[in-house]
Amino acid sequence: MKLVDLDQNSLFDWAGFLPEETFIELMNGTRHMNALGVEFLDEPQGAMCWEEKEDEWILNSIYIHPKSRRLGLGRELIAALSEKMKNKNCQELSVSYEQAGERETLTPFLRRCGFMMETMELPLGVTTLGDAIASLQEHHAFKKKGRFKRFDQLSKRERYVCNQWMLEEIGERITSYLQESPSSFVLIKDDEIAGMILLSEQQKTISLDYCWIRQDSTASFLSMLAVAANDLYAKYPVETPMEMILSTDQADQLYTRLLGGKREQIILCKGSFSPLPQELLCGINRF
Repeated sequence: MKLVDLDQNSLFDWAGFLPEETFIELMNGTRHMNALGVEFLDEPQGAMCWEEKEDEWILNSIYIHPKSRRLGLGRELIAALSEKMKNKNCQELSVSYEQAGERETLTPFLRRCGFMMETMELPLGVTTLGDAIASLQEHHAFKKKGRFKRFDQLSKRERYVCNQWMLEEIGERITSYLQESPSSFVLIKDDEIAGMILLSEQQKTISLDYCWIRQDSTASFLSMLAVAANDLYAKYPVETPMEMILSTDQADQLYTRLLGGKREQIILCKGSFSPLPQELLCGINRF
């Protein structure tokens, strides 16, 4: 078994073990992402990718070829990442994903590796960007204006306020959504959070991860959604699928009133990991 730090010259040999979007970003160097490959019998058998941010590192993907699982290769990748974290004084590695398909086995594996994992089953509304824009137009949402800001437009103080609010309310850091595409939006009044829309992209699908508006600002919510839709329209084709996680009563009511499309179920997983001494990792069950 051999671990290999991957760069633009060696990535092609491990392309099959990385998500397509991640591989492209690594090749283009568009984000500060890192990748580590693992060989067994002199052949690539898996890879892991992570992103190093100021407050935490984020595990983007980890995949081992099915024929080479239960040989400890995944465990060794996590152990190597733990060492890198200790060397750079990083105290936390976070991961989040939808539990589906091959990721069904990912949650128990991460738990065995020391991740504190949580799972939640939620209803999921499904539509397209074009249908969402058409419905917003019917509700005249694009005619109203508000003091909404993209996350990348926030001042240092506003980022701090958003980060504290997100940690307290939903257990997420702003770094998970800052400078990401698509952009997330917030409404701040008198130095307090009055509304927020969190957006992400999952496998070429726009995900509305969270939406909330303060009771005294409900009239502004559709306008904030319209601002986000305009931003999406500039970057994505109208046929792009949209998924809306109905995690709050407001989200459920909005989806029913505004879109009224079909519903599915989704299992979301999130967790965190702190680096452990190598001798402790040696006792972890093999993947």
